[in-house]
Amino acid sequence: MSTVRLFFSRRYWWQTLIVLLAMAVMAGLGQWQLARLDQRRAANAELLVKLQSDPLVIIGTDLPDSPDALEDRMAVVMGEYDFARQIAVQGQFSEDTPGYWLVTPLQIEGSNSTILVNRGWIPAAEGEQGDWSAFDETPSQPVSGYLQHSRKMPDGSTSIIPADVVKGWWRVDIEAIQSQMPYPLLPVALQVAPDESRGRDELPRRVAVDFDLSEGSHMIYAIQWFAFALIAGTVYVVLLRRRATGATDGN
Repeated sequence: MSTVRLFFSRRYWWQTLIVLLAMAVMAGLGQWQLARLDQRRAANAELLVKLQSDPLVIIGTDLPDSPDALEDRMAVVMGEYDFARQIAVQGQFSEDTPGYWLVTPLQIEGSNSTILVNRGWIPAAEGEQGDWSAFDETPSQPVSGYLQHSRKMPDGSTSIIPADVVKGWWRVDIEAIQSQMPYPLLPVALQVAPDESRGRDELPRRVAVDFDLSEGSHMIYAIQWFAFALIAGTVYVVLLRRRATGATDGN
């Protein structure tokens, strides 16, 4: 009996079908990983375009694109800090030391709008929360950094809006923070870029944005799934032929 006829014989057709379905699933997973790789490469190319673009000059409420599209775009803005209404984003670590980000509203020059500015990291042991006058600074002209969109709850909803003004938050959720601000906030925040002119231990310590331009492990996973499919088929063929040979010898 030929190998093909053996696979689809009355005795083995259902086993062959199961193996073929399993191989199809594994091959499909390999194709899915390749599609994810293409998406990752496209996202990396888009990020590179942003990083190589001239800084966006923010002069008011008119932004050239949506907050998500502006994520990680370098931007500059001029204005004055409102230290009285700054907040802390808690639960932030630097070299295993607990602390928080100090986020200060910056009233945009020539505009009635304000942008939240992440000025950097401060150790939790440095002063009582809300008493941050020791970290006041005159903004350089202009303030430069990377735009970040509003950070929502894990389920995508807005953070719970407190009844009273609070100084400690768990994320830069602009829509929620807006509830305690007397002026309109832009739908993006600015994370101040590290400045070589500042000492490394000078507070607030600038927080560098982590740009991941790697391709991840998608290619490795794709190869693994394709290999699993090939191995499954090869093993099945070998086992089935051995069974058929054994049955013939037995006769």
